[in-house]
Amino acid sequence: MLVRYRKDYEKIAMGLISLLPELHNYDRFTEELHNAVTRHFPIYLWKDEEDNHFIAVVILEEGESYVLLRQISFTPSERSGRNVYALLDAIKEQYPQKRLMGTLITQPLITVWEKNHE
Repeated sequence: MLVRYRKDYEKIAMGLISLLPELHNYDRFTEELHNAVTRHFPIYLWKDEEDNHFIAVVILEEGESYVLLRQISFTPSERSGRNVYALLDAIKEQYPQKRLMGTLITQPLITVWEKNHE
């Protein structure tokens, strides 16, 4: 289930973002979250419906005709295709009129997801 970020989820979001290899440094992942909040990028947490725990975080950038997946991070035990695809499906449902796009890092994931939806 997609849950909109709010201030009381900050520690959870920071913990999930810190799992990204390029953001292991404390200053780097706190800066990433701070920049997203400051620039009003949509941030969502993904909650596992079976055990009601947060297992992922995404940072998006919303344009006029697109939604850019800037960051996506799952807990190590939940990085299955099923979970990733379910999260991307939920983002697409949230922004039905916009094209889901990725960065150099996230685009391969979106490409595979799109191929599975053809």
